[in-house]
Amino acid sequence: MKKLAIVALAIFTTSAFAYGPGHKGGEHMVERLEKKLALSEEQSTQLKAIFQEQGEKMKALHEETQDKMNKVLTQEQQEKLAEMKEKRMERRAEKKENRKDKKGRDVE
Repeated sequence: MKKLAIVALAIFTTSAFAYGPGHKGGEHMVERLEKKLALSEEQSTQLKAIFQEQGEKMKALHEETQDKMNKVLTQEQQEKLAEMKEKRMERRAEKKENRKDKKGRDVE
């Protein structure tokens, strides 16, 4: 049961915080809020700073969680977890590509 909880935590943390370099989630959110809420330039700037700060905190928390997990897991388990993460990233990339294909067909 304990191992299952650890694996579930690993999957959650790696998927929830899988934003890589150049991820613009906060910027996209602010853009949507600008349109829907008619934000002032000052509000947009403040929100961008908030999203940036929170993103850095989430990244630090993710790294801390990974370090703690690696202290609990065996080398073999760490390798298996890395494989699981890689497969999940591949599936995510495939889904993203499929969405792009569908959007391209809809436009034509």
